[in-house]
Formats: sequence, structure tokens, C-alpha cells
Amino acid sequence: MGNSMDLTGMGGQQSERSSAASSAGVPARPQQGVKDQAVAQAQTLVDQAKTTAQDRVRTAAQSGKDSAVDALSGVAQSLLVAGQQLQDQQKGVGRFVEQAAERVDRVAKYLDTAEVEELVERTERWARRNPALFLGSAFALGVLGARFLKTSKPNVSQPGGMQSRAGSAVPFSDREVRPVPAVEDL
Repeated sequence: MGNSMDLTGMGGQQSERSSAASSAGVPARPQQGVKDQAVAQAQTLVDQAKTTAQDRVRTAAQSGKDSAVDALSGVAQSLLVAGQQLQDQQKGVGRFVEQAAERVDRVAKYLDTAEVEELVERTERWARRNPALFLGSAFALGVLGARFLKTSKPNVSQPGGMQSRAGSAVPFSDREVRPVPAVEDL
């Protein structure tokens, strides 16, 4: 086929030189070795970054899991105390609260003994089987979490020395006007 000429205009001469140089033990292109070296270094850096990121995520997940276990254990303990106090006043309600405390405690113990990877896998499987329920639950947890964070803000100092706190009677304006310093004409 006469139309399959090399675009360099040299035809097959370039490939003949490359194969002759390769067979002589001389690299065909010195840039190719540098390129391969750069690609290998880049791949090493990517692998290191990936490993570092995975370790950080794993550490953060473990820390979050430990915090959740502590919080759930505290909730279970509080529910148990409340249930015991309610036993004196209302037997049925007290027993119901104690059962809730036992279940929350079981969840806390399960989270404490389970590995983070196992928890992620179980959550993913459940989310794939029940996508609507998963999204609804995630939304509800997000709303509850935001509400919790909003109410647990520390006191913030307002201009004029007034302290504000969620639910306090501090005046609020959506149009805060700050005095502009006067500019003197020269």
C-alpha cells in the first residue's frame, strides 16, 4: 500500500535506526528513560498520598466510632437510670425505657467490638437494599446533628458587650449597620 507512508517523511528509516541503536545496547531515546523515571516517581508519590489519605480516614473513622460508642453508652446509662426512676411511678413506661436502654447498650457494645471496615461494608449493603430508607435516615440524622450543633454553640460576644445564647432575648437585625469612619477633606 503506497498510502501508508510515515508522517515524518522518512519512511522506515527511523524505525531502522531505533532497532539498530537498541541492538547496540544504546537507548533509542534518552528522553524515554527520563520519562519512565518521572512516571515511576509520580506513581510512587500517588501511592504514598493514597496510603496517607487512607490512614487518615481510617484514624478519623476510628475516632468517630469511639466517640459514638462513648455517647451511646452515656445515653444507655441515662435511659437506664430514668427507667428505674419511672418504675416507681409507672411500671409499663419504666420497663419500656429500660428495654430501650438495653438495646442502645447492645448497639454501643457492637460498635465497640466491630471493625470500621466491617461497619462500612454492612452500611453499604443495607443502603443498596434500602436506598430510600437510607437517604431518609441520613437526612434525619443530618437535621438532628445540625440542631444539636446549633444548640451547643458557646456564648458569642456581640458588639456592645452583650452576650448571646440560643433562645436569649438579644436583639437581632438582619441588616447590621456599622458606623463608617469619617473621612476628612484635605
